[in-house]
Order: sequence, then C-alpha cells, then structure tokens
Amino acid sequence: MQNLFLILGAAAVVLCSPVLLLAAQSRPSEGEVALVIAPPWGESAAVIAAKNGLLEVTPERAPMGALVLLQSPHSIDQLYNQGAWLVVDGKRVLELCAN
Repeated sequence: MQNLFLILGAAAVVLCSPVLLLAAQSRPSEGEVALVIAPPWGESAAVIAAKNGLLEVTPERAPMGALVLLQSPHSIDQLYNQGAWLVVDGKRVLELCAN
C-alpha cells in the first residue's frame, strides 16, 4: 500500500512539473513577449488579449494560449482581470517552437 502512494505521488510530480515550471517563472515586463493561458470553457486567450489591445506575435494560435506583446506595466493585471489563468514569459515558449 505504501508503494502505491509513492508511485501516485511520483506520477503527480511528473505530470505537474511543466505547469509548475511555467508558474514559477518571473513575470514578463513591458515590451516583452508573454504567453497568455485562458480557461477552456471561457473566452480564448486571443479574445482576452484583443480586449486589452495587445498584439499577437505569432500567426498561429492554440485554443487556450496566445503569445502577445505586453505594451504597458499594467497589461498583466488587465489580462488577469479579463479572465486569463496564467501570464508567463513567452520568450522560452518561442525558443521551443522555433526549434
């Protein structure tokens, strides 16, 4: 029984590690690219970004995410107020997608 809990705990850590790494990053600042992640049952990340007047930096988009250019110091707070789940540094995501 103890082994089962150990295996379940290890599986949870492995499954949650990518999300934890994204959440642990420092907040992007004005003039940087940010990844906006929105909930699947609400408005898309692209709609949330457009409501805030932010420009997408990639021609393609994911259903729950959009890469945007932050234009003011208050952009992140506005994105959260509009319903974004996470706003993280998009530079690393762009590096992964470019390779």
